[in-house]
Amino acid sequence: MLVSGCLLVRLAILLSVLLVQSCQGQSWEAFQNKHIDYPQTPASNPNAYCNLMMVKRNLNPSRCKPRNTFINHSKESVLEVCGKGGKHWQDKFYDSNENFPMIDCSYTDGKPPKDCKYKGTGSSRRIRVTCENKKPVHLEKVL
Repeated sequence: MLVSGCLLVRLAILLSVLLVQSCQGQSWEAFQNKHIDYPQTPASNPNAYCNLMMVKRNLNPSRCKPRNTFINHSKESVLEVCGKGGKHWQDKFYDSNENFPMIDCSYTDGKPPKDCKYKGTGSSRRIRVTCENKKPVHLEKVL
């Protein structure tokens, strides 16, 4: 019984470590796939753009993601938000100094993986990102 109790404790600790890591953010590569599209992929309108990009980037494998923002500027410029192109806000959060052109996609209808429908809204705004190792890993919010 003692062996199985120790095993359960170890499994619980491992599971909690994995859960904490998955909640802290992703990688810079995953961030780029989810949020950077430069040069901007052509589409007839913002809604068509969102519908295309969500499928192209495989962002709805099992459910329709409620919202996603695509930044239509170079990855180098977005990377700079964690350095001289941004201002430290708190903890690992940095706010961009400049506005970025972007399209915000909000889910309206449909089923995954390829029939999710979105309303796209274009704007030029500042962003707040979570930085790890001087690279954005999570788009916290649009400012």
